[in-house]
Amino acid sequence: MPDVQDSPDAHDLHSTGAALAAASAAVQLAGESVTEPVTVAGEGALSQPPLTAVQLALHAGWTMAVLYGKIPAPPADDVPELPTEHELQPAQRRELELKRLQYLLRQLSDRPGMEGAGLPTAVPADDLDETAQGDALTKLNLAILEALAVAQPGVQLAYELGRSLRDTVNPPLEHANDRKSPAPAPARQLARGRISKLQEWLGTLSTQFPQHTAAIVAASLGRWSEFAAVTVNTTTSRLKQGDSTQVTTTLCEYLLPQGDLWLMLLTGGRSASGLLSPEGYVAAGEVALHRSTAIVRQVLRHYAVALVIVAAALGGIIYLAVSSLGGAAKVWTTVAAIGGSLGISARTITSASSRLTAEAERPVFAMAEEDAMAWAITTLPAVRLTSRGVKQLRQAGVAPTGSLGRI
Repeated sequence: MPDVQDSPDAHDLHSTGAALAAASAAVQLAGESVTEPVTVAGEGALSQPPLTAVQLALHAGWTMAVLYGKIPAPPADDVPELPTEHELQPAQRRELELKRLQYLLRQLSDRPGMEGAGLPTAVPADDLDETAQGDALTKLNLAILEALAVAQPGVQLAYELGRSLRDTVNPPLEHANDRKSPAPAPARQLARGRISKLQEWLGTLSTQFPQHTAAIVAASLGRWSEFAAVTVNTTTSRLKQGDSTQVTTTLCEYLLPQGDLWLMLLTGGRSASGLLSPEGYVAAGEVALHRSTAIVRQVLRHYAVALVIVAAALGGIIYLAVSSLGGAAKVWTTVAAIGGSLGISARTITSASSRLTAEAERPVFAMAEEDAMAWAITTLPAVRLTSRGVKQLRQAGVAPTGSLGRI
């Protein structure tokens, strides 16, 4: 989350790796936890079901975007140790990703519902130059889209979602008016309209991903979009000082590992279970309790006018009863009749409030828990914002830096 100082479009949809270095959480009580126990098979081994067609398509789309986009060169390091996949030279990384793509396409072609779709499984050679490989990938992408168009519903959408998520964390290079050379444009990739479309896709495919992961990733995407709006968006930036170009560079450095974690959650490589510490659950419970209280308050506000009318009517009748004790029995009968005819009583209000609270309790806590998990996997760079920018982030739900996650 941003270490901000609390001072007085369009749909242009053009990596698996290291976990986030430091997870920040600003997590938002009663009810059942949405997390589920991890299934253990054998001597502590974690059992993971095979990837579904939707998960394979998502991963294939992500990998295609890795190959088509710019693969960043690893930082210079004199430490003599074996590189991870993210530390490979671009040519080596491209070769690795081509093998991964071929494997994913072969696995996808064998899934039920893909028979007869004609999904290509051959990938471009790894010795092509950049231009030739770009052309080959463009043709392969078209062939994949044509095959997925006749496959089971949702698979093509998952493929496009995977590509779009990767392009979100590794923005394509664009020529800006004030720059001679192209540079990443995260503001465009994190624009509210584009992110809302990705969130819509995640919601559509949520049943095909591990439970709650789609909601967690969607919430994390939303936080990044709100953050980009006050940092790298040229029209709405609220940076207090500093070079916006440097902020853009730093933001891109944070986005790459963030995207890897999104991919791991959606494909089952990382479980949602265990994302929160005990303090995170407490914080989620507090938010759920606050929301439940707001529901009860709205119910009472709904009956406010009726309550005033009943109180005034009954008050007058009780006054008559006190002043005319001889006819008290008849007056009390009238009190009951008026209360019954108005159809309102303390029991009715209490019953309505209790029923609505009980019905909302579980989903409210589930949403609060998912929101807390989204923060547990989201790390935003530190920036200095104006007081207006800080206020805008707070209103969007971006709270001060915290560490209630477990990453």
